[in-house]
Amino acid sequence: MKFFWLAVSSAVLLFIVNIIGFVDTMTNSAMGCGSGYPLCNGSIFPDFSDYHSVIEYTHRIVVGLASLLLFVVSAIAWFRYKSKSPKIKWLVLFAVIGILGESTLGALTVMVSLSPLLLAAHLGIALISFSAVVNIAYVIFQSERKTQDHGKLPLSFTVFSWFIFIFSYAAIYFGGYVSKTGSGASFRGFPFPTEHASEVGMAFWVDVIHRSFALGLIILFLILIWRAKKFSAIRPDIYRLSITCFILILLQGLSGALLIYTHLSLGAVLIHVSIISLLVGTLSIIGFHSR
Repeated sequence: MKFFWLAVSSAVLLFIVNIIGFVDTMTNSAMGCGSGYPLCNGSIFPDFSDYHSVIEYTHRIVVGLASLLLFVVSAIAWFRYKSKSPKIKWLVLFAVIGILGESTLGALTVMVSLSPLLLAAHLGIALISFSAVVNIAYVIFQSERKTQDHGKLPLSFTVFSWFIFIFSYAAIYFGGYVSKTGSGASFRGFPFPTEHASEVGMAFWVDVIHRSFALGLIILFLILIWRAKKFSAIRPDIYRLSITCFILILLQGLSGALLIYTHLSLGAVLIHVSIISLLVGTLSIIGFHSR
């Protein structure tokens, strides 16, 4: 099971990368190492008296370590498990493309000025790598334990689960846009905003769309549980994962309330990002392994 734990370690490190990335953003430390990359203000080491420099430097180091471990896990998965599961090829491809895209956007963030639309894509791309590695770990676990999926679910179920995944990705992207533009800071009410459009302008509609995404996901996950329950006898794992997704989306909604009532505190933001990362990783397993 050593390769399984190596894959899990890679997923955990990618999870930490996302968390540190938001600490970087929330503390305005993205330029803590200047506009140079990969050096920190022209030096190998940061200025330890400046916490902005230390946070950005730590972010870069962890990204580098996560990338290295991801490439190792991807190589092992490719050569050792691709004959046992054809899904491995796609998962390795998504993992590598995701980490390269995330690193490229991270470098461009400090080298040039990116629009909020591009900055919002950063988390979404990072979650591609995270989800791929989570699924690689799942495949390795099944192979090492010599367990197989109990049965394939109908294609319609798989398509529906991927529809939810895409919808979730759109919600994440839009949430990233809300964060980068600061639109969420204009509101205090929950679950409905107490402000009027005349008070906050365009930010009102941005916030309404964001909350509508959340409501839509709650409804979609309820439907997913209902559909998964029909096949719980042959795929109890998928049924349990669908329930897990529903619990996570409810917790995500509550963390959204926490964001509002703590005025976007760093702790609330990190909880919000952590839950959505776990949700996407869990949902991706349903999509990849329902057939």
